[in-house]
Amino acid sequence: MSTFQVLCGDFAHYQDPDEEWSVDGFRTAEAAAEYARRFVRDQVEHLRSEYDDPEALRSAFMMFGEYAIAPGFELKSWLDHCIANPAARKADTDYQALDPNR
Repeated sequence: MSTFQVLCGDFAHYQDPDEEWSVDGFRTAEAAAEYARRFVRDQVEHLRSEYDDPEALRSAFMMFGEYAIAPGFELKSWLDHCIANPAARKADTDYQALDPNR
C-alpha cells in the first residue's frame, strides 16, 4: 500500500535540507492535504496576533512562517483564504490530530 507525505520547513531557511522534515504515512492524498491546510492555518493564526494588517500578515508568513507541501495542496490560495478568514474553531488548526505517526 502506498502512502503520502507532507514536506514541511520554514521560509527563513527555505529549501535548506537541514531545516525541512516530512510527515509520512498518510493513507490518502486528501489526508495529507488536510494536514498541510491545518499546519499552515496554525502558522497564520500564531502570526495574526502580531500582524493584523492582511499584507503585513502575508509578508510575515512568507518570511517567518513554516510551510507545508502535499499532493493537491495549493499554498497560495489557501494562504489567501486563511488571511481573509480567521480560524473559528480549534480543529481548524489542530494538525497534530491528523499525524498518522501519533
